[in-house]
Amino acid sequence: MTTVKEALAQSDIFKGLPDEWLIEIGELVEPKEYQAKEYLFLEGDEPTNMYIVQVGKVAMDLSMSPIPGVGNQTTVDTLTRGQTCGWSSVVGSPYSMTARCIDPVGVLAINGPLLRSLLDSKPEMGYKVMESMAWVVVSRLRNIRMATRMLNR
Repeated sequence: MTTVKEALAQSDIFKGLPDEWLIEIGELVEPKEYQAKEYLFLEGDEPTNMYIVQVGKVAMDLSMSPIPGVGNQTTVDTLTRGQTCGWSSVVGSPYSMTARCIDPVGVLAINGPLLRSLLDSKPEMGYKVMESMAWVVVSRLRNIRMATRMLNR
């Protein structure tokens, strides 16, 4: 059985952080389980948690309408173990996509505002985590670009 600290150390956001930081972040973690076809969050919702997938697959769906959550949705990414979604909760903006469970899913839920407070209080930790988060955002944007190109064919 993987500990919370080990799971955080294997995630795309927290990989490479010192153990003492992982322990502090781990205090904000709540393990949760979802069934297939359930949603972690919906596009446009006010953010609460960031999620790290531990078991199963999560589809990241984007509305192709100018109104969030309305109209046809397309899957722009599929997340598996160690990948993160819901980073909007840390920066305080509405969720920019819908996170839909493809399989039964186990996640580590981290309260976004509490994580933000921790990162604000420890600038070095904040810098490292936000740098990793930026790479997640870049990767997601690449996937969105590829998905929209496929739709326009």
